Amino acid sequence: MIKVQTTKENIESKGGLLLAGKAALQAGIGEIKSKALNCAGAVIISMFGLMIEGKSAFESMKEKRGSLFYKEALGIHCVYSQDTVRLYLGKMAEDADAIIEQLKESSAKIIKKAPLHGIWIENSRYLPVDIDTLALDNSKTKKEGVSRTYRGFDGYHPIMAYVGKEGYMLDCELRPGSQHCQKGTPAFISGLAGHLKNMQDNGRFLFRLDSGNDAWETLKAIVCAGKEHYCIVKRNNRKENLEKWLERAKRGGARAEPRKGKKVWVGTANNIHPQKKGECIPEISCVYEVTERKTDSAGNAFLIPEIEVNLWWTNLGCSAEKVIDLYHGHATSEQFHSELKHDMDIERLPSGKFAVNRILLAVAMNAYNTLRLLGQKSVEPETRAKHKRKRLGKVISDIICIGGKLVKHAKCLVFKIYEKDPMLPVFLRLNAALDSP
Repeated sequence: MIKVQTTKENIESKGGLLLAGKAALQAGIGEIKSKALNCAGAVIISMFGLMIEGKSAFESMKEKRGSLFYKEALGIHCVYSQDTVRLYLGKMAEDADAIIEQLKESSAKIIKKAPLHGIWIENSRYLPVDIDTLALDNSKTKKEGVSRTYRGFDGYHPIMAYVGKEGYMLDCELRPGSQHCQKGTPAFISGLAGHLKNMQDNGRFLFRLDSGNDAWETLKAIVCAGKEHYCIVKRNNRKENLEKWLERAKRGGARAEPRKGKKVWVGTANNIHPQKKGECIPEISCVYEVTERKTDSAGNAFLIPEIEVNLWWTNLGCSAEKVIDLYHGHATSEQFHSELKHDMDIERLPSGKFAVNRILLAVAMNAYNTLRLLGQKSVEPETRAKHKRKRLGKVISDIICIGGKLVKHAKCLVFKIYEKDPMLPVFLRLNAALDSP
């Protein structure tokens, strides 16, 4: 039977914070400036540290009071109380736009150090940029900006942009719950151009969006954002005649019969382009997938054949089948949403002020990218080549929650880890990678 005893030795259970702190300091998170507060960087990086551990509530700051390791790992002179953090963030809300812009720049620096894999289309590399909105459940609260979302509960409705197959968060924007997903999206896309410039040498980007963003303004924003910007946007049928699409598909599409009673036609309608008030975007065409079902999967015949039409806008020059397959990869962004909301506990933002929550979501973006960076760099090189993605919850449990002993020796702080800890080789490799220029 194991007995439990207390000790005065400094034992830390979140040793991986040392790695996250290095990444944060290199990205300049601790140097965030605000006209409203001199110590803005210390407050921001304090909240960053909590989010790295999968916490977002101000109350969690109580656990860090008096923690020498937390203070040294994040490079701050003291750990503020929960009330002080809440008060200081409230003051910083006056300068929210400038702070968020600095946090976007620091996030881009983190991504720049990360392994970033793209998609190969006909011997050319494209970096996917998946843009999507999600609903954050903040029911039974009176927070500013909380209103009815498309999911049927009260909360926020932020928009996110993820880059690469790994899903690094390129940008985010907190929105009121009732705001339509299309409102402000063209401006959001235009704002991504600056962050994308230094992502890769050839500069080919593939924007993927769902039918909620099927609008002429969205497509125009993508085309105008850069010369090598491509898109796959799910088109909204808008009550178009399905029989006419079936006729068109039968004339020009490639037919397949997955099973008896079900036929599928796939092709590109090169004569259909986005138009508005006489202005046309000729480089964007419409890809279609039309399905006709005369029986169900059990073989029971329908009285009237069932017609399903799926359409996509794209300016890629590849086959229609490839376009559809590439769009299906967009669904992975739902997993990125889940990791942010549940693994990092960002579902219920802690402040009652909308401007403060905007700042905290930008801080969460930096924490998310840092965890993603550590996770991808921790994967063995031979496995990494297969683009394996490590879930953030696994990163927190494996890397952040590594235990150790903090020792002060010869006026230096040393963090000691058990030499037979299975995660020690990974920890040392990550530490060396972060120390390298």
